[in-house]
Order: sequence, then structure tokens, then C-alpha cells
Amino acid sequence: MEPPVDVDAVTVRASQYWMEDGLVEILLGLMISVQSGVYLVAGALPRSPLMDFISTFGAQALCLTVTLSIFGGFKKLKARITFPRTGYVALPKPSTTYRSSVFVIAIALAGFMVAVGLGFQPTQADWLSGMAVPAFAGFFAVCLIASGLQYKQASMLWEGLLTLLFAAGLEWFTDLRGFKGLGILMVMVGISMAIIGAFRLRSFLKAHPRPREVEA
Repeated sequence: MEPPVDVDAVTVRASQYWMEDGLVEILLGLMISVQSGVYLVAGALPRSPLMDFISTFGAQALCLTVTLSIFGGFKKLKARITFPRTGYVALPKPSTTYRSSVFVIAIALAGFMVAVGLGFQPTQADWLSGMAVPAFAGFFAVCLIASGLQYKQASMLWEGLLTLLFAAGLEWFTDLRGFKGLGILMVMVGISMAIIGAFRLRSFLKAHPRPREVEA
């Protein structure tokens, strides 16, 4: 009688395979840094009702375009670089509980961003603006470190540590707070993730040379 299949172990191995080449980190890093950069530029534009409307919806449209482009490039790179070298492995479909958790986290982050934005107004909520950088850094670092431990990815542990170091540097050596500080932090985190992913991709290409095609 064959031993039972450990579904959790299979899921972890599939996730490890998809993160082995560093493309996932490059994807996330580019998305985080580009989107944050777009909103930072939009926030720096001159203020007026028309400019507020243009910058808000223009930034959203640009972020959507960039996100779709990055996803498209990610799929093409996977198909051209990774799959010919190591084969294709399908990721298991996420459970209902996992999708619900991701949805709740997304809603919480959106509410947090709105609250931070309100903290910039001349109200009694200025303390909220000061908590934006450390709160986001702590949350994001915990997510990275937990994922790194779950999927045995040392690079994610380093990315979580770098997030905390970047936040500490912003808090101790600059006066950047609120949305601007949060945007700068996300740009720094995104760039560091993309760089780490690029080094992992380089190592992956060296360890897995593309097989030569042999004519039949």
C-alpha cells in the first residue's frame, strides 16, 4: 500500500518551484516600487480641483496599465526562461479560507491608506500620520518573514529584515512621515526586492542551462 500523499508538502514544493527563479520577487518589487512612485509623483503635483481629479484617476489608470504590463512580461519570461529549463508545475488553487483572508487583508490595507491620507489634514489625527511607516513596515515584514519560513525562502527573510531597516532609517534620519514616508518606504522595498530577485534569476540561469534542441 502506497503512503498517503501529503497535500501540504506538495503545495509548498509547488510554491518553492515558482519562486526558485526570482521572477516572482522581481514582479512584486517592480509593482510595489512603480505604483508607489506613481502616487508619489501624483501627490507632488500642484493642488487644484482639476489637478486633483486628473492626478487621482490618471495615477490609477497608469498603475493599472503598468500592473497589467508587468504581469504580461512575467508570464512571457516564465514561458521562455523557466519552463524550458525546469518544466511547468501548476500551482494548487487557493482555498476559500485563503482567498477570504487575502480579501480581508486588502480591505484593511485600503482602510489604513485612507486613514493615513486623512491624517495629513489639519485635524487631531496627526499621530496617525506618524505611525504610517512603522505600522506598514511591521506588517509587511511579518508577512515576508512568515512566508519565508513557510516556503523555506531565505531571500524573503532578508527582505523582511531590509523592510525594518529601511523604516528605521526613515524614522531616525529623516522627517518623512505619513503618505510621503510610506511611499518612499515602499519604493525602497520594491527596488530591493527586484534587485534580490535579479540575483536569484542570475543564479538560476547558471544552475539550469537551457537544454539544446535536438532535431528528430
